[in-house]
Amino acid sequence: MKVVVEPSRVGGSIHAPPSKSYTIRYIFASLMTDVELFDMIESEDVSDAINVVAIFGVKREGTKFFKPIELSLRSDRVFIKASATVLRMLIPIAAVVGGRFYIDVGETLRRRPIETIIKALSNHGIRFSSTSPPLVMEGKLRDNYIEIEGGESSQYISGLMYAFALSGGGTILLKSPASSKNYIYLTAQVLSEVGVKIVFYENRIDIDVPKELSSISKKVPGDLLLASFYVAASLLTGGEVEVYGLQGTEQYLNYNTDTIINIYRDMGAYSIYRDGVWRARAAKKYSAIRVNVDQDPDLAPSIAALASVAQGETIIEGARRLKIKESDRVETIIGVLRRYGVTSWFDGSNIHIIGGDLMKAQIVCPDDHRIAMLAAVLAAKAGGEVDKAECVNKSNPMFWNDLVKINAKIFITHM
Repeated sequence: MKVVVEPSRVGGSIHAPPSKSYTIRYIFASLMTDVELFDMIESEDVSDAINVVAIFGVKREGTKFFKPIELSLRSDRVFIKASATVLRMLIPIAAVVGGRFYIDVGETLRRRPIETIIKALSNHGIRFSSTSPPLVMEGKLRDNYIEIEGGESSQYISGLMYAFALSGGGTILLKSPASSKNYIYLTAQVLSEVGVKIVFYENRIDIDVPKELSSISKKVPGDLLLASFYVAASLLTGGEVEVYGLQGTEQYLNYNTDTIINIYRDMGAYSIYRDGVWRARAAKKYSAIRVNVDQDPDLAPSIAALASVAQGETIIEGARRLKIKESDRVETIIGVLRRYGVTSWFDGSNIHIIGGDLMKAQIVCPDDHRIAMLAAVLAAKAGGEVDKAECVNKSNPMFWNDLVKINAKIFITHM
């Protein structure tokens, strides 16, 4: 699918895309309690999660997911198309359930590392045929504690939190500081809604499980970072936008000061959140910023969008882990920016962006949804084309239609 974007003045009111991070975690919670989700969108990553829990016996009826009577493997194999979150959370959960299990994944996911969780579980009796998919894992984790390096991915830790919640409790010992702590706190938030008690120490996480767990029935919160591309398109094109449906993100906003809402405000935009609504208005000029994304690397494409026109040199620190995302996101962010005429480079740790005038460009999506969204924002300002534009379906199948709703001039051709 090819999308042609003409220069537009983007603005209006739009519902935030449902958060795939919350959705996946709520779906995994159905392994231990009944879950009902409203406003869920079945992106490719969400579909991966639905398929995985079904293998353990979760039954779905419309918006409801019913926990299995007995937690066990109903199949000895699974295919995960693209979600690293689902893959990395599945492995420790399967270890707790026990058995022999074949895991295969889509091409882009085969490039995502999983060595850290394999090494940690191998020290506790789980056997793996390989350190990358496709692989067979076999055995059953009986220990109620595990040591793991925290730096490669927070998703391993989230998976272990679910695994110990399913097994009755346990302790995770971190041999190095955890990365992307925001997502670990998000996991703790979802598990706490079920009734699981999570206690954080400096290098330890304790999971305690009560005898009775609570069911879940709620709307999926909106996703700030997916919504940020709508906001960025408006800010780049002189517009004003209102994104609603963000109720449920308050806890995330409370423990995280470096939100994209605050970053856009620091760069000069009017950007404010109140009562589930993000309101933003374009400024005449934007200022460069220095910000560290190590704890939330998915911020980088959203920052790069506004940095493309900001005065001065924006420095995105702590960018090294972006190289192991859906694409080598260091290279693909820089590559898209350069195609649109923006000077950008990587110094081994940080991405540097010198804002300027954008020029029309064409890109082919490198199987990375956020890179296609970044290109769309720049094209709303300067014009452009995005080929293989269906890659946004990984997280937000409504992306292109939503941009049209807020007055972006978009033409879709199916090839």
